[in-house]
Amino acid sequence: MPFEAYIGYLADDSKEIRKEVRKGEPFVVEVRDLDTFERLVVRAIVAEPGAELEDSDELFVLDWIENRQEEPWSIRVLEELDEEEATPRADITDADRTAASDESRKFGGRKYRGSELPDAMGQEEARKYFEHAQNKGPKK
Repeated sequence: MPFEAYIGYLADDSKEIRKEVRKGEPFVVEVRDLDTFERLVVRAIVAEPGAELEDSDELFVLDWIENRQEEPWSIRVLEELDEEEATPRADITDADRTAASDESRKFGGRKYRGSELPDAMGQEEARKYFEHAQNKGPKK
């Protein structure tokens, strides 16, 4: 059965692949079962493309704008966990989580009453998309 996960669960804050992946150790990761489209929190062993992982399933990895990497990774699910045990993605910071609410507080008072859009409406997403497009570059 194939799975899907965001790269933010498989990389650390410095965008390096997690040490658990490199060492072949189990860790907690949130995945989507592509047969049922169910969101699952699992303890699993994950291997990068080309690395052997016995009794494994395909794991398709998405970047932050949901582009799927060309080669699937491998995953062996050891156990399914409760949602409370999920770990945060490394590609989403606390500032990302609060940016929309912080910006909306500026425009929620009596003065504006929704008459203007926040300055940052969509700007952060556009910046991330542009940076991603620059880093990706043409395929050779």
